[in-house]
Amino acid sequence: MKKTAIIGSGITALARAWELTRQGHSCTVLEGGDRIGGAIQSHRQGPYLAEAGPNSIQVNSPQVDAFLQSIPGLQARIVTADAAAKKRYIVRSGKLYAVPMNPWQAVTTALWSIGGRLRVLKEPFIPPIAADSEESAADFVRRRLGDELYQYAINPLIGGIYAGDPEQLSLRYAFPKLHALEQNHGGLIRGAIAKMRAAKQGKTPKFNKRIISCKDGLAELPQLLSQALQGSVHTNVSIDAIRHSDKQWTITWNGQSRTFDELILTLPAHALGKLPFAGTVRHAFGPLTAIDYPPVSVLSLACKRSDLAHPLDGFGALVPECERRSILGVLFPSSLFPGRAPEDEVLLTVFVGGERQPELATEDTAKLTSLVLAELRELLGLQGEPTFVHHRHWPKAIPQYKLGYGEILHRIEQIESDFPGLRLAGNYRTGISLTYCIESAMSGPKP
Repeated sequence: MKKTAIIGSGITALARAWELTRQGHSCTVLEGGDRIGGAIQSHRQGPYLAEAGPNSIQVNSPQVDAFLQSIPGLQARIVTADAAAKKRYIVRSGKLYAVPMNPWQAVTTALWSIGGRLRVLKEPFIPPIAADSEESAADFVRRRLGDELYQYAINPLIGGIYAGDPEQLSLRYAFPKLHALEQNHGGLIRGAIAKMRAAKQGKTPKFNKRIISCKDGLAELPQLLSQALQGSVHTNVSIDAIRHSDKQWTITWNGQSRTFDELILTLPAHALGKLPFAGTVRHAFGPLTAIDYPPVSVLSLACKRSDLAHPLDGFGALVPECERRSILGVLFPSSLFPGRAPEDEVLLTVFVGGERQPELATEDTAKLTSLVLAELRELLGLQGEPTFVHHRHWPKAIPQYKLGYGEILHRIEQIESDFPGLRLAGNYRTGISLTYCIESAMSGPKP
């Protein structure tokens, strides 16, 4: 039986601990704060439910589905996104346009000009770049789809996913699936056609992809994982020392010392240097401080449904950088899931800051609310004042997979090679989505 210690209690930590426990191993999770879940934080105030971090999970594979089903009590708490709220909106010239969901909508949409739509027809004939070269996400999209599709499709999408700058993000590392489509199939349209053919021929199993949350918010997921781990999760932990010898790690915390065969660190990269390792280990983490985590402020507010001109018949709306607005986007949680606001009200969650405008991400709730309300009055026709406000400021929010990120990943592998039994895991290594974090936890950190 392998003994593993995991420092941190986000989804990567708890999912890995649960996977190891199911395999019959011993696992101890150490959390310095008084709450678990990392960025997954739900706030319930009477009939209102706000998410301070991730709002949902995309269940897009049988493996992730099976993992979620293995968590005791979770299935009874899951809620699935309303099928009627599939629309995604993008702002153009101050108005919200639905993103095309099929070829006919792509042909008729007012979101893109005729010239922009015709430019896409060239995409299958554009050759891929060399496999060993690297380019930004912005350059990739402009090269394959043209500038207009970049400005009014991919730029706002990247702002919504990474709160990042597409000119700096590496396509290879930030969007590996898009990179693979070009390398494996010659392009995006060719790749999409190949996938459709494989599905029709039964080469890829059918799976009901869906978006889920929980009745009382996503924080129920780490809570149920912690319960399933039956006392293996420790909070308010003060670690005094971490020592390495003979491929084992001895951790001293809260007056006790224990030795483990494996140590998994799931803290954000910028926090690794604060752990009480010996100088050689702490020094090895130095290059990881180059990973940028821009600030993001998350503001959830509720208002009377009658005070909004827009029907909110979708997932949310994203704002392109070229629109020169003060928000990255707005989600419509009460359109997706029940129990987010009273029947006659709606809940909106707005994101501000990121790489685009870090100076606008603020801890000042009144200032942020004023800025956001001005935007929502213009974009959604909001009148009146909010009935509920919840604000969470993240000084260091989402890791940015920038150009040259391969060097960071190489450094991580070198650290693990130099210090046997030490593993680094988290959203700065295998992808930022909750789905990627769960998938990496299921397979375990790279050896």
